[in-house]
Amino acid sequence: MSRDADEREQQRLRPCYIDTNVLLSQFKPSDKFYRQSAAIVKMLKEREMIGYTSPLTVIEMVSFVSRNYPMKKGEKSEDARKIAVSKILKEISSFQLQFSSPSGDYVLKLGNQDISMPAVLGNALSLSTIGLKTLDLMHLSAARYCRETVPELAAFLTGDNDFLLRKKDLSNKIGIPFLSPQEFVQMHALA
Repeated sequence: MSRDADEREQQRLRPCYIDTNVLLSQFKPSDKFYRQSAAIVKMLKEREMIGYTSPLTVIEMVSFVSRNYPMKKGEKSEDARKIAVSKILKEISSFQLQFSSPSGDYVLKLGNQDISMPAVLGNALSLSTIGLKTLDLMHLSAARYCRETVPELAAFLTGDNDFLLRKKDLSNKIGIPFLSPQEFVQMHALA
């Protein structure tokens, strides 16, 4: 390994789980974490840190962009959405994210029947008493699995108030701290 590559590796921050809203905030100048999220995305793109997330993030980002893409005059909405989806998929690939999701099946005994579901849903179901929305539970499931498979995972980065209001309890359940983009940037003196 070259000296420059070795120095870059030593300067790289420990990997973090990145919630979808952090990645989307960079597109919303009115978002309270806009600047910090843009700094985090820049670090991902420049490989100064490794970001993990759920495959759900791809769906959430595509859904957001296809619903909020500005159309040009005379442009068909389906054509505009196809362009938006193509652009956001290219953007997502530039983040150099690693995707984490429990694999396999989970069997739920419901009365006299067995319901087979993907492990990510079974894991989310086991977290359901926390009182979060469905997609948030699926992110927690992916983050918990990621923490089990990536021991050096440093934090769950999120701008979601539901997560941030419960961050102490969630940190105990998942095994990593929950940080807002602002806390993360301040902690690492990035801004």
